[in-house]
Amino acid sequence: MEPTFRCGTRKAIDELSEELNIPHDSSMQDWSYTEGNPDDIEKYILHYSLTKDDDKRFILMEFIIHATEDQNTEESFLKYCERIKPILESDFKLHDYTIHYWACFDNENIENCWKISPFMRQMWTDNRKLKILFVFTVNRMRSATAHKIYESDDRFEVKSAGTDKSADTVLAKEDLDWADIVVVMEKHHRNFIRQKYPVIYGTKKIVCLYIPDYYDYMQTELVEILKDKVENVYMRKLI
Repeated sequence: MEPTFRCGTRKAIDELSEELNIPHDSSMQDWSYTEGNPDDIEKYILHYSLTKDDDKRFILMEFIIHATEDQNTEESFLKYCERIKPILESDFKLHDYTIHYWACFDNENIENCWKISPFMRQMWTDNRKLKILFVFTVNRMRSATAHKIYESDDRFEVKSAGTDKSADTVLAKEDLDWADIVVVMEKHHRNFIRQKYPVIYGTKKIVCLYIPDYYDYMQTELVEILKDKVENVYMRKLI
C-alpha cells in the first residue's frame, strides 16, 4: 500500500535555502530534485546529521537521494547507496513516502526505472511493516489474543477492534484507513464492514480466518489455531 503523501514545508525550504546557500523562489517546482547537486552530497549528509528538524531532514533526504542517483560513476553511486542505507533504515517512517516514490513500483520493468530503484525496492521490502487490523466482535478474546501474539512480530504493526458497541475498542473508520490488511474471524464481521463502510470495503483487502467464538483469551488451542491460520495466509501472500 502506498504511504501517505508528504512534501517539504515552506518554512523548511526557506531555511534550508539560506543555510545551504541554494537559490529558491516560489516558481521553482520540485526544488529539492532540480537544485540538488551530486557534487554537494557530502554537504547534504553532514547537514542532515546536524539537524533535528524532521521537515528539514525530509527535504535533505530528497537532495541526498537525487544526488546519489546522479553520481557520475558506478563506484560512487554504490558508495552512497551504502552511506544512506543506515540513515533510511533508522528514519524509515520519516522517509517512507520518498522511498516508495523512488522504488517506482508502478513500473513493472525495472530497466525503465531509476538507477536507484532496485535499491529502494529492497529498502521498502526490508523495512516496511505490514499493518494488520484484527476485527472481531467485542475485542476481548480472539482479536485480543491475535493482537497479543503478533504485537512484537518484526513483520507487522497490529491493532485490534470489535464490531459490537460493547467492544473494548470499537471499530472506527480511522482503524480501517490505517490498516493495509483487515483480518476478521467470521463472515459476519466482513459483512459488518461492507454494510457500514462500503467505500472502504471496496478498496481494502479483508481476510477471513473462520474461527468461531468458542475460546477464551490466550487459550492454548486458540493461540495455535491463530498462528496456524495467520502464518498460512501470510505464506500464501494473502496478507
